[in-house]
Parts: sequence; C-alpha cells; structure tokens
Amino acid sequence: MAGLDDDAMMEEFVKQFEEFAGAQDMDSIVETMMQQLLSKEILHEPMKDIVEKYPKWLEENKSKISKEEYERYNNQLELMMKLNEVYEKEPENMAKIFEIMQNMQECGQPPSDLVQDIAPDLDLSKLGQL
Repeated sequence: MAGLDDDAMMEEFVKQFEEFAGAQDMDSIVETMMQQLLSKEILHEPMKDIVEKYPKWLEENKSKISKEEYERYNNQLELMMKLNEVYEKEPENMAKIFEIMQNMQECGQPPSDLVQDIAPDLDLSKLGQL
C-alpha cells in the first residue's frame, strides 16, 4: 500500500473490514469483543480491590456526600460484590456479567479518587455503554 494517498488507504481499509465483516457475523464480532473486555482476566482483580476499599471510603466520606449519593454508591458496591461472585463462581456467564455491568452503569461512576488509587488506567464509564 506504499504510495497510496490517504483516501485510497482508507478505501482499502474499509474494503478489508467489509470483507472481514462479511466473512463473520457482525454481532458475533461485537459479542467477542464484549466478552474480552468484561472477562474475569481483565476486570476481576481491579473489582476485588475496589470492593475491598469501598466500605472504608463510604464510611470516611458519608458526611461529605448527600444521602442520595451514599445510597447510589452503596448500591454500586453491592453490584460490584455480585460481579465478583459471578467471576468466582460462573466466569463464563457473560449474560449475567453484562447485566450487572449495565446495572452498575445506571449507578453512575464510582468515586474517582477510589478508582484512581486502585486502578489508574481503568475507565468504568465506557464498559456499560458497549
């Protein structure tokens, strides 16, 4: 592809992607990506660390946040605990993992200082949107 201009390179990329997508069901490609992103290998350790430190964070910050935020964070902690349980007992149950992740997304972001201390590169905001 040396010597091709940007438009030609993009056209070639799109053509190759369409051939690939045509060879495989697009839903299965997305499903495979989701399974990899939400897999135990990627998320379990950071989630275990967050669950371990979350109760202390809640206790220390209860007076600094609203009652609604406290309840939301507490609900989020419970969902993270459920997720860890699924990772430990049924790591292949992607439907359950995805459902819990969607419910976690509805709770909003966990406290940024908590997540940054444990997993500075982990961005939970994107996972529920996939």
